[in-house]
Amino acid sequence: MKKILAFFAVMAAVSAQTAFSQDITLTFTGARTDGAYVVLDSVQVQNITRSWTETVVYPDTVLSFPQSGSGIADVQGVAASLSAYPNPFNGAVNVAVAMPQSTNATVQVFNLAGQKIVEQSMALQAGDNLLEVRLQQPQVHILAVTTPQGRSTIKLINSRQGSENAVLSRGSGVVANKMQSAQTFQFGDTLKIVGYTSFPGTTAISREIQRPVNESETFVLMFETESSDYTLSGDFSVTSKKRVRFSSGNLQYTTVGSHAVAGGGTAPGTWRFAPHQWDTISMGNRNISPTYTGWIDLFGWGTSGWNSGNYFYQPYDTMYSVISPYTPQIGFGYGPIGYYDLTGTYANADWGVYNAISNGGNEPGMWRTLTSPEWDTLLNYRTTTSGKRYAKAYVNGVGGIIILPDNWSTSTYTLNSTNTPNAAYSANNITATQWTTLETAGCVFLPGAHLRAGTLTAWSVYPSGQYWSASTKDDYGAYVLSFSNTLLNTTSIYYRHFGYSVRLVQDVH
Repeated sequence: MKKILAFFAVMAAVSAQTAFSQDITLTFTGARTDGAYVVLDSVQVQNITRSWTETVVYPDTVLSFPQSGSGIADVQGVAASLSAYPNPFNGAVNVAVAMPQSTNATVQVFNLAGQKIVEQSMALQAGDNLLEVRLQQPQVHILAVTTPQGRSTIKLINSRQGSENAVLSRGSGVVANKMQSAQTFQFGDTLKIVGYTSFPGTTAISREIQRPVNESETFVLMFETESSDYTLSGDFSVTSKKRVRFSSGNLQYTTVGSHAVAGGGTAPGTWRFAPHQWDTISMGNRNISPTYTGWIDLFGWGTSGWNSGNYFYQPYDTMYSVISPYTPQIGFGYGPIGYYDLTGTYANADWGVYNAISNGGNEPGMWRTLTSPEWDTLLNYRTTTSGKRYAKAYVNGVGGIIILPDNWSTSTYTLNSTNTPNAAYSANNITATQWTTLETAGCVFLPGAHLRAGTLTAWSVYPSGQYWSASTKDDYGAYVLSFSNTLLNTTSIYYRHFGYSVRLVQDVH
């Protein structure tokens, strides 16, 4: 359905420095946000501080500098050299463990709270050992390799729900080919990095990275796919005179990169639509912070990044309230102050109005959030050809709501318990293959993405969904579409500080 064009964002992940290696390494890989990995034709690395340029050409993917002259002493008590590819990754990652000698080792994976996720004892050989690490939760993890000689760690960034937690030995092997540079490099030098890859008929150029580098590091040059068909095909009436089309997935954000904003200029971070309609970040939202480089998809109300005159407006804001001299004002501080919606004078507080969505046209002002009356019409009062408006379902194993287009034909697919707010998700179990048929026919799926309160993300066997509207209730609350395995309410009211999902639309002209 999607046609590849070119524009780019950058993500970075930290790798380990070793005691026995005299090299400082910069590792490069390419990836697209839809989960496909990109072969880099070349990477240009320019040292701004020392006025030299190196070009790394495929199949080399590592640029190595001798540590001598760097002024950095070897790290003591480090057992192994660790590198990972790809990193970030989608559920599974290859980790190369280079050992100075054969030894027994304990391999452990921890989350950032220090909880041990998995542990495996194994014999490692001198030289290169290849591990496959599988992780369930989409969040940052720390992998540690402990031997009698010491302990080495590496940060692993899982960006998608995996099938299991496991560490598997894959024998010997290396993760990447290496180019040795004779140039002088010291930690703290400012580097400018840009990657090149080939799409059919064109050479694509990544956005550049330019910043000081203070440790050996893996740079993932992420090539986002832009689509000329980034809206879904179905038309949906939201008033008697207005129809909309939905975006191809829930809204997501990372602090990495930059993007254009309404009124001109740029702002930090990158916005995108999820690769699939059922995709959610879920528990990974617990990592939300101004410095977290992974993706998040649960936002406080009005947190487009535009300063509406209130306290909190950044997508990573998590404060519960503003503390007055007398009492905590729970929910206050988000969105426009007063009884103002995310429209008109305050339209820039709407995520889709203010920001360029990288795989949604990449220009500000192309999208918007439905108002509460529009959500209500869409699900409860809209007139459709079939008389059916929605159905609860599991789609690819994710619980949520299927919204049917105005012209839905019952002959396309038989759905059970339509227009039934208290139906269970299990009323319809739809595979990814079956969903292709429904999506092609114009159906929208709103996944139950849970909710966030501060940095805590709720979790249950039957995930709930909360989707912001552009409509306010008062200074503390706004209207929300909410649903669970047993209910659906189009006019719920919740505190503005809660982290909820955002699904954007475009008006049909």
